Amino acid sequence: MNNDEPVMDSSLAQALDGVLKRTLPAPTLPLDFHTRLNAAIRRSSTMVPAEQRAILEREYQAQLAELRQGYVRLRWRTLGTLIGAAFASGVAVALALPWLHATFGDIAVFAVPLAAMIFALVVGIRTWSLGVDGLRLFR
Repeated sequence: MNNDEPVMDSSLAQALDGVLKRTLPAPTLPLDFHTRLNAAIRRSSTMVPAEQRAILEREYQAQLAELRQGYVRLRWRTLGTLIGAAFASGVAVALALPWLHATFGDIAVFAVPLAAMIFALVVGIRTWSLGVDGLRLFR
């Protein structure tokens, strides 16, 4: 009997299950999840496979349309954010450049990119130090 799957005793399996339960929290379910699940199981046992396929296809198309709408909204929101940030940056530089030129003289042109680089480094280091949870700061 040539079997590629490793044999695992029940105590090891239970220990692994326990570690997984502690490591990966179970997702929260809606309050009526079990009721809806049982109703779906009852409906599926009475339907013809062609009906099931049609229902699944409609659900898939609806989910795909929702996903596409979300993607388009995200693209527009991202474009708006980029345009707004570029405009705000341009206004800030236009207002600050006379003061920077008076303060720093001829090297004022280098002060703006240097300040932007320092800001980006601070944000990057802060995000890196927080790990994946740091990305939640930008949501």
